[in-house]
Amino acid sequence: MRNLVCVFTALFASISLVSAQSQVATATSTAPFQLRGASVTTDQGVPSWPVLPGNEIKAGSAPVVITFAGGSTIPLSPGASAKITMDGQTPHFVLQCGSASYTLSAPSAVKLNAPASTQTTGNYSESACGDRPAAGWWTTGHTLLVVGGAAGAAGLAFGVAHAVTGSPAVSPL
Repeated sequence: MRNLVCVFTALFASISLVSAQSQVATATSTAPFQLRGASVTTDQGVPSWPVLPGNEIKAGSAPVVITFAGGSTIPLSPGASAKITMDGQTPHFVLQCGSASYTLSAPSAVKLNAPASTQTTGNYSESACGDRPAAGWWTTGHTLLVVGGAAGAAGLAFGVAHAVTGSPAVSPL
């Protein structure tokens, strides 16, 4: 029985280690910014915050410097947003909107969604953050359908109420 408990403990520990995400970079800024959708206040004495695969970062009123394990850095301009993913063992920096500059320790240290280049330094930008259309299934057509349906239901209720006006009230009791 004791051996069985040891085996299950070792198996659980192995699964936990394999499924755990590891830090791929750190994010540092002098002003509040968003990381994983949460506001990060920089006046709390914590100089840098861990960035995990799949994390989204949105700079506030100051740049956010993303520093990768090999020493590559990518400062996000104020208001810009990006997502960090993994492409195999290589971090992938996806600039979603705004602008960023980069200084890579090697051309293949971090994969960028910028135009292909062998340069280790440069700048690039994506469309302005506010210019992206709303995404999802709720469209203008859906809104009109709901408003039109509500107006139709109100009209039907008015018609029924008008048709029964003057009649005694009906009660289920």
